[in-house]
Amino acid sequence: MRFGSDLRQRVISGALLAGAAVIAVVLGGWVCTLFVALGTGVMAWELTRMTRGVLGFRLPGAVLAFVTGAAAPIIVESVGLMPALITATALSVVTGFWLARKTPRPDLLALGIFLLACAGAFFVWLRGLEDIGLTVTIWLAIIVAAADMGGYFVGRTIGGPKLAPLLSPNKTWSGALGGIAFAILASEVVALLVEGKPVIFAVLAAATAIVSQAGDLVESATKRRFGVKDSSALIPGHGGVLDRFDALAAASLFVGAVLSLFPSLISQW
Repeated sequence: MRFGSDLRQRVISGALLAGAAVIAVVLGGWVCTLFVALGTGVMAWELTRMTRGVLGFRLPGAVLAFVTGAAAPIIVESVGLMPALITATALSVVTGFWLARKTPRPDLLALGIFLLACAGAFFVWLRGLEDIGLTVTIWLAIIVAAADMGGYFVGRTIGGPKLAPLLSPNKTWSGALGGIAFAILASEVVALLVEGKPVIFAVLAAATAIVSQAGDLVESATKRRFGVKDSSALIPGHGGVLDRFDALAAASLFVGAVLSLFPSLISQW
């Protein structure tokens, strides 16, 4: 009975969250920006909370972490990408110093918050790309979902050697490779639809799948290091926002960085 109740709760909360995310991304503009800013702000707060267990930090530190995570996406929409990244850097340094006596590794905490802020900034920047923003962000979400589903089904079916037993005991090498294969397959479908170059789409999908899986492992390692089961309890049946979007955050950071550094790839969409 309890399993059924938990499953129902997971499905309902997951569906509501997914629906809100889809609406925000499709509408784009400030709707998407504020949705992403709220998400990255909450994830930054959850990261500070995880480093101290369930008690978290006092209000000033929590607010500072939230603002640091939320500011960058908003600045991208209003000013541009580079000012957002500069602001994320400055606020992350300030946050690190503020929380220096409240966590054993303030430098790593500041780095984590900085990366989350940049991930949100890059996602908003990708969504704002003229004519192709919606396609790119949908492709990104598809790749992360395909890597996750492929990893789960292949890992459960084949099993085999563990990928990183000290970090995440349930993940296997077969699952990791299966996730990459699923991501490539999904990306090739998108490439056919947008008439992109299959080789470029396959390589980018494989790299993005690897990064998304790494993001999930990093969060798992952080939780194990500090003895925390979930990043928070904000999403009934799922844990925290960071638990659900760690892979997408890592993938957004990677794809945004690649396309900003190599703008010629944007024409593939």
